Amino acid sequence: MYSFFPLKKKELWDLIQAIETSCTISEIIAKIKASSKINVYKVINKIKDFSLGIRIAFEGQLEKAGLVYIATISKKQLKEAPVYMQAERVLRILGSKLFYYTGLLPAEDSAIEEWLSNFDESAITVRALERQFWKTDSPATVYRDEWICGDVDAVKITDFSQPRVPAKEMQLDDVDVLLLWAKYRWPFTPLREIENESEKYLGRKVSHQVLSYHFRNHVLKLWTGNRVRLYADAQQVPYRLLYLEGRDAPAVARALVQLPWFHTAYIDVGKAVVSGQPPCASMPHLYRVLGDLDVDAVEFVMEVSISKWVPLFGLLSKIVKREEAVARSGEVTEK
Repeated sequence: MYSFFPLKKKELWDLIQAIETSCTISEIIAKIKASSKINVYKVINKIKDFSLGIRIAFEGQLEKAGLVYIATISKKQLKEAPVYMQAERVLRILGSKLFYYTGLLPAEDSAIEEWLSNFDESAITVRALERQFWKTDSPATVYRDEWICGDVDAVKITDFSQPRVPAKEMQLDDVDVLLLWAKYRWPFTPLREIENESEKYLGRKVSHQVLSYHFRNHVLKLWTGNRVRLYADAQQVPYRLLYLEGRDAPAVARALVQLPWFHTAYIDVGKAVVSGQPPCASMPHLYRVLGDLDVDAVEFVMEVSISKWVPLFGLLSKIVKREEAVARSGEVTEK
């Protein structure tokens, strides 16, 4: 058992658990009111300004909208940002400097090939055909003695399947993009606030009624809960990226995010990347637990700062406009 994140009040742990499954702050209050004496709004505001070392984020299964996250580890820094790039970060390993590019793009061969064309053959790319993230009810997570702890021996490796290309279930439009951007920015952004911002971002006023319809019928169908990320002091516990390769790489990636210090896993066929802040003392123990599986791992240190960042609104807007143009082109061809 490894202590990872200090949390003095059990009520705060209850609050974090309630956040994961709540669309509004009122829902959080309703879920914990019987046992809690804390001021929920005060704590939520502290989380929002990151004074507690906790980040929360709306988590949408954008794969249902025909999109896929992608990550590439490259020895060379690109002079220009690739189309669909979301972020560029720096990785280090044994004194070498590498670059980590993440993006969001249409789950189409042409878009993926366009992304890959920016990199040389030595680059490593992982499509997030499946994404997993840490949840508070994970079997290897325990709240004990005012600490959120990870129990490496409790990690369960049960799903050895390879991920599949998700089926597209819906088409996003610009109203959906506005809602997603607002919710990714802060998961409890009220619709009235989004209504007031609609003219600034879409060039027209979108009514509360229309926003409510799109939220209920489109955005909520993508929502998989709110993601909670716990951050230790990066000076004491460096942020890391694990690249996994081998038949059991998907199973290992799914297992790692059961521990509270691993945040996110991008899972492809036979490979994956997992990011987080594993305590150094936990890694030998973890490798022993995973030792008999068909997987190789390379561990990178990731710099905390982001070199380049593309806001989600602009990225999703670009994708929607592209898909609308393709659809119009198809209609012209049919005529």
